[in-house]
Amino acid sequence: MFYVLGNKPLLMKISALLILVSLFFVACKKETEPPRTRLKVGNMKFSIDPSVQPPFTYYIPINSVNLSFIAQLNASGIDTADIKNIIPGRATLTALFGNGNLDFIEAVSVRLCLLGDNEENCGQEAFYRDPTPFDIGAELELGGSAVNDIRDYVLQKQINVQVKLESLRDVPKGSFDVVLEMEFEVR
Repeated sequence: MFYVLGNKPLLMKISALLILVSLFFVACKKETEPPRTRLKVGNMKFSIDPSVQPPFTYYIPINSVNLSFIAQLNASGIDTADIKNIIPGRATLTALFGNGNLDFIEAVSVRLCLLGDNEENCGQEAFYRDPTPFDIGAELELGGSAVNDIRDYVLQKQINVQVKLESLRDVPKGSFDVVLEMEFEVR
């Protein structure tokens, strides 16, 4: 059923207003600038064995991780005073030697802690995955947490890192080493 409007100029004004409002929303789309550089730290190794069992939460410390990010920034010509913020990019957990399988993990996070701080839930969460997909195998990608700036941790010479196995689906099938790699975006 169609209605005939006797006032066509009103219909044209409403149509023009709707078009302008929709253009406004499209024009206000948030642009994200690419990072100035990416800072990577890897080869942080820890061990998993069948003593890790549900329903418990496990805090696995990786202490005294050396960061050379100030030198990397200087080599890239970036002054720390010019940095707007440093945010978590992504992280990867990789089981070594092909015998490890990370399918037992349902939820995991990675926390950055100041040197000397080894308390459970220390520092700032930087990466997480909750829930993890089923049948992930030997490699698990983690996304960056929604934090505005973690430069207080990333620009230290050394930090402690804490892998938090928050929720487990099952018991790991054997003992194996896992390597953590992290990437941060400098803006």
